[in-house]
Amino acid sequence: MKKTIQLLFCLFLIFVTSLSVNAHDYWIAPQNYQPQIGQSVAIKLFVGDHFSEDKERTLSQKMTVDFLLHNTTTSPTNLIVKEQFSKTPIAHLVANKPGTHVISMQRDWAQIEMEGGKFHQYLEHEGLHHIIAQRKKAGESDKPASERYRRYLKSLIVVGGKRTSTWNKQLGHKLEIIPLSDPTVAKPNDTVEFRVLLDNKVLPNVQLAALGRQAGEVTDIHTITGKNGVASLKLPHTGEWLVRLVYLRRCSQKDVEADWESFWAALTFLAGS
Repeated sequence: MKKTIQLLFCLFLIFVTSLSVNAHDYWIAPQNYQPQIGQSVAIKLFVGDHFSEDKERTLSQKMTVDFLLHNTTTSPTNLIVKEQFSKTPIAHLVANKPGTHVISMQRDWAQIEMEGGKFHQYLEHEGLHHIIAQRKKAGESDKPASERYRRYLKSLIVVGGKRTSTWNKQLGHKLEIIPLSDPTVAKPNDTVEFRVLLDNKVLPNVQLAALGRQAGEVTDIHTITGKNGVASLKLPHTGEWLVRLVYLRRCSQKDVEADWESFWAALTFLAGS
């Protein structure tokens, strides 16, 4: 009986560890992507794997660099409400202007350490094969790795049934995904192109993924950006989509105790709306 309990406990630890390795994505999830003017919309923040809303996050005072609402006509609106810190949802948004709006959030540095095998699995999952090659060449394949990371999140909402050009507005994030056509009007099997920028410059040869949710099922599509930083994604269905990527490199900052640093970008929208 004791051995059985120990075995079950070990299996549980393996399961939890696997979740912690894979549950990397953060995304903004408006509870209504098509609100009417003046309608209150709960804005939620999720962390999970494979677009699964298993963990809702609070608005963290320490981790939130900025949290803004953008449109085409006015300066960005600050969405941070001090009374909302450590609470869910992270905001209750009321948009008083019709048109396409972008909700954005920049999160501050966080840090994690993984043993060599788990770090390798993570690199495989994210298509970071050149990093695997670097670690092998340096004799680091089996060594633990420490990583610091920042997140850049965006979400598109269409207010009052009116679409405006804000969907392709460049916000100047360190890492940013910018649609080259309005993804909210994409129909089944439409191809939407996205440009990826790092430090406002095109970022080639990185894996861009799209996760789509419809009728309880999740679609997972992967592609690679070209020399111009553009990737094409054929969306097989309408519904809620998360387009995301991670860029990782060696950490060269001398006053930081981390082997690697990464930047994560995520964009959510409702296609076919």
